[in-house]
Amino acid sequence: MNIGEYEDDGNDKRARGQLRWKLAHHNLTAVQYFLRIITSTVFSLIAIALILASSFFTIDEKLQSTLMKIGMGYLCIAKPLLSTLAVCCNNNLGEKGGTMTRIIAFSFLMSIICNQFPKWMSALVACSAIFAFGLASHQLVPTQSESTAVHSQLEHRPMASSTKNDHSNLLQRTWSRLDLKERAAVGSLAVVVALLTENFLIWVVSATYQPGIDGTPEPLQDNGRIVLEKITTKIFDSSWKTARMIQTLRDSLNVQYALVSSFGAALVCLELKLGDQSQQRTLAGLAFHATTTLAAARIVRTISFVLTVVPSQVPNCYARHFPPPPEEWREWLMVGLLPSSRGGCNDLILSGHATITSSLGCAFTSVAANTSFSIAVWTLIALDYSIEAYQGLHYSVDMWLGCIVTCLLWQLTKPLEIAGQRGKNTQNGKTKKGSTVRPSPLNATTMVTYA
Repeated sequence: MNIGEYEDDGNDKRARGQLRWKLAHHNLTAVQYFLRIITSTVFSLIAIALILASSFFTIDEKLQSTLMKIGMGYLCIAKPLLSTLAVCCNNNLGEKGGTMTRIIAFSFLMSIICNQFPKWMSALVACSAIFAFGLASHQLVPTQSESTAVHSQLEHRPMASSTKNDHSNLLQRTWSRLDLKERAAVGSLAVVVALLTENFLIWVVSATYQPGIDGTPEPLQDNGRIVLEKITTKIFDSSWKTARMIQTLRDSLNVQYALVSSFGAALVCLELKLGDQSQQRTLAGLAFHATTTLAAARIVRTISFVLTVVPSQVPNCYARHFPPPPEEWREWLMVGLLPSSRGGCNDLILSGHATITSSLGCAFTSVAANTSFSIAVWTLIALDYSIEAYQGLHYSVDMWLGCIVTCLLWQLTKPLEIAGQRGKNTQNGKTKKGSTVRPSPLNATTMVTYA
């Protein structure tokens, strides 16, 4: 009799569990349907119509400001965030890469949400994520069969390379012997060299531009900034509060840290082999691709501002950034080698901020491989660039060129990211599956080490 009662209780628990699961699935379906409607093309067209109506029709100023706020707010902020949420809730992405896409989109969205909380809470979430990644990706110990295959592959590799590269130069032979992790380290070194060279040449150009030293040269006409100023005057009623409100908006979104968070999530997904796409891409490959793109963009930027000096739009820039030009070359070197993050007193043609954020955006959106999410990310990036141009920190053409050149360089350097198959070893010219990899034991010592 007691056994029958226990069986009835077990059946009731299973039935309640199934009911909760069906209810949760029903609620998730309703949320997906709502997000699909609210982010549809119809709502976008309505927002565009509101913007056009507030721009070309003579109506009350408050109504004009309200229509512009609704239209621009939906297109530039609400729709990107809701589209990202729709990607997070979409369970129809498929098993191949779907998990990876949702994790990256969730990381991007949570970074913006956590930015609305106190800083200590955001820091706690970030530390918890890093700690969880450390535990999840603790060192993998290969099995005996896999280590044997790797050793045999390494034994045959020098012989093959030596026969093929007899007539090649030393640099090509050395580069061909580097694996992807070593090439990623070389890419990081290239970024450091590019930044140090750029830092020194910024000082040289600023100290040799006599109009900037003597006073404030007349800045160039920035049509992009003029358009942005006219738009903001229509959105906000009181002009004296406009700058403060826009900075508050930028701080609340904090797109830069959302990009860093999503890039970190992409690295985590590739390291943990989540999804089918991660079998063809690796953490080291993505890091090498991103660092090479950034280094190339900074080199293009350095060459550009050295060739032609464009006056800065910041008044009295040189007196606040640099000392008087020294007479001895040793002092030139000492000043130029000091790291500075404030830029120079001439326009740098390509925005350094744009090169970094565009490199991060290209990296994790290529891993996520979702069109809706990519459009949402680049919309928020464009909003951040527009705010920076409006504030006069850069010419609008700096942001435009920094983004476009970096994206083109990302496509150009794509072959550098070598795709590799997980769990496969090459022996005697044939591809053979290797054995699985098992993690090292997770004990208290490991947890304390990562903590």
